[in-house]
Amino acid sequence: MVSVRANALVGPDLEFVEDVRFQIGTDGTIIDVSKEEKPTKYLLPSSYILIPGFVNAHVHVGDAYIKDKTYGLTLDEAVGSTGVKHKKLSSSTTEEIITSIRNSLEMQVNNGFTSFVDFREGGLQGINLLKESLIDFPIRGVILGRPYNDDSLAAISKQSDGIGFPDIFSLNDVLCEEANAIKENTVGQLNAIHVSESLEVISRSLTSYGKRDIKIALEKLDLDFVIHATYADKSDLQSLKQNNVGVVCCPLTSLYHGLDFPPLEAIIDEGILLGLGTDNVFCCNPDPFRLMAFTLYNARSSNQHVTPKNMLKALTVNPGLMTKSKIGQLSIGYSGDFLGFDLNNPNLKFSKDVYTALTMRATSADIGFHMYKGRLVKWEYQK
Repeated sequence: MVSVRANALVGPDLEFVEDVRFQIGTDGTIIDVSKEEKPTKYLLPSSYILIPGFVNAHVHVGDAYIKDKTYGLTLDEAVGSTGVKHKKLSSSTTEEIITSIRNSLEMQVNNGFTSFVDFREGGLQGINLLKESLIDFPIRGVILGRPYNDDSLAAISKQSDGIGFPDIFSLNDVLCEEANAIKENTVGQLNAIHVSESLEVISRSLTSYGKRDIKIALEKLDLDFVIHATYADKSDLQSLKQNNVGVVCCPLTSLYHGLDFPPLEAIIDEGILLGLGTDNVFCCNPDPFRLMAFTLYNARSSNQHVTPKNMLKALTVNPGLMTKSKIGQLSIGYSGDFLGFDLNNPNLKFSKDVYTALTMRATSADIGFHMYKGRLVKWEYQK
């Protein structure tokens, strides 16, 4: 067992608590949260604050090897079925893909991510390549696979944490019925899908089905969350709320592709769980600090009221709830994933609000303490 003590953001509301001690069991789970004076292995200075490790709610870790090749292209030219990304994936060697995945994992760890939700391409082979790479990194992957070639949905589901569908146009009734049946009979199985990323997607859905794509997705699939919803309207959001479906937005990649800024305030006001993801590594580094600051600045520019705490929860607490995983918060029963920041560091010193400091001023260089499953990754005072 191991223990750590400091000021911390505790529980599902990230409540600021002074001088709190966390005991982590041998399985890496937090077993006690207390203010009692007890011997502590890692006693952090009083200027430090602990937060949960970041959770990247949506990423494609396999496409790092085409960084910056698609700037200025349309969404379809970049990531469409015949676009730059999938042409490269289909022609790459296994070694190239492994190298790309490992680069993405290294960047995420260095930036304070302790978990990520990957929409995994390449079927069973793609899942296995990621699993093999994860062995060498202090980070967990929530892997959402997808059928590829002759891989069955059952086999994909058995080797992953669920299914990440590309869009509604990849669905058919047989596939959806099977996915829903697997979810119903498998504890923890997740279903997610990309929706309403562009106006073209909605237009195509209306032409093909006479309905917007979010409505189609909700009719066909038992979903846990959707990705993007950049062009979701009020009716879409009400439907998502009624079905208890979360939304993961990716503001960096939306603007990279020349699309609109997502309706974050409307999502929050509707009472929908909001997550944030860095999305494709080829266009945006998996950097939670850049993502949070960028999102807050653009929300203000778009006349959307989104608080720094909203942003911090969207990269910690909320993705854990969406994925039904014991991650993303410092509570008993949750994984012992910690990041520690010294508020006396030049970037953070003199800030009058800890949530604003962490979301709009902090960088990866300000991470002085990093723990994953109760195992130390970084401690700047360790000799």
